[in-house]
Amino acid sequence: MTDIFFSYDFFPKVGGAHLWLYKVAYYWPRPTLVLTSEIPEQTKEASRFDTRNHGSIKQIYRLPFRLSSWGIDKNFFRNTFLLIKFLRNIIDPSGITIHVVKTIPEAANLLLAKFLWSKKLNLVIYAHGEEFLVAETSKQLKFLARLSLKYADLIIANSYSTKKLAEKFGSPRKIKVVHLGVDYHKFQRPLSERQNTRIKWGFPENTVILVTIARMEPRKNQETVIRALKELRNEGLPLACVLGGTGEKVKDLKQLVHNLKIEQAVRFLGYLSEEEKIKTFCAADIHIMPSIQVGPMIEGFGIVFMEAAAAGLPSIAGKVGGQPEAVLHGKTGLVVDGANIIEVKKAIKKLIINAELRKEMGNKAREWAKTHDWPTISQKIWKLQTRTG
Repeated sequence: MTDIFFSYDFFPKVGGAHLWLYKVAYYWPRPTLVLTSEIPEQTKEASRFDTRNHGSIKQIYRLPFRLSSWGIDKNFFRNTFLLIKFLRNIIDPSGITIHVVKTIPEAANLLLAKFLWSKKLNLVIYAHGEEFLVAETSKQLKFLARLSLKYADLIIANSYSTKKLAEKFGSPRKIKVVHLGVDYHKFQRPLSERQNTRIKWGFPENTVILVTIARMEPRKNQETVIRALKELRNEGLPLACVLGGTGEKVKDLKQLVHNLKIEQAVRFLGYLSEEEKIKTFCAADIHIMPSIQVGPMIEGFGIVFMEAAAAGLPSIAGKVGGQPEAVLHGKTGLVVDGANIIEVKKAIKKLIINAELRKEMGNKAREWAKTHDWPTISQKIWKLQTRTG
């Protein structure tokens, strides 16, 4: 049996959904292959990435896929036939399992392959949440999503929230929930490293530091965090914030910080490597990302909540999507209405003025993250596949 993990987007440029697929493949109990797109503008970077050690991933294939939409267009057919050609040359007589990062478009592009090799090809879909909200906006996308779930052999949802969304499209018995994971051991760092990172940020010694590491876009809701920071500092609280990531809202957020005259309390860190991200989490005091729903876009679960937990940080999360499953309210952090700045402020203030509560939640968060180590998550999915395969 051959396992292929398929996603149009992949490293070196990747988001949380693709990290999930990569980590499951990395720790898979037998050798695997990854199938993804060429990245012309990142050829050298991609080549360097592909030659590294990737655990159970023994080969990364990059084909000239073109993605212009999640629906049916000329590239949909082009990608489908590229997949058929590739699979015809690689399909294992004992069978093949293809793990896809999304219901649409990846799984939809494999429907023809499923028809051609139904007895030899198992299809595992990794469901994130927002793709089903996007599918609701179009009859065509809704049709593709329903068809993909119908012919899938197994559907892995990243949260019960995502499972509910997927069930509206059918196949509820095939849908199993497995929360996202974290490289727990990588976040266990010495105290000296934490101190050195905090010194570089240049905040006063007694400052309580918030951290958000996410793409800077409306649904991540950094704007509300910045406004809450300003109001709480006006109340005399020793508060600062570090923001990691890039995106469409960077310029607007920097302008907001300037307008509020709190440049001394905010650091924009830009793009962070994996090592820099870990150091940043481990040097902060509270993780905050009270995400909101913007159009069909939601937080299906949020890997960053598990990463912050592994670093021993309590989190402040939003109440939409899978966030209330990633952050256990009152135990590993606080869940609030991210659209309500009063709730966001109360949550921050509660954790600032009660250092003992902050420490207690941080310890529980670390314990919670330890049960979600990536090898454990990969093994859970392996067991689910072997029952259905």
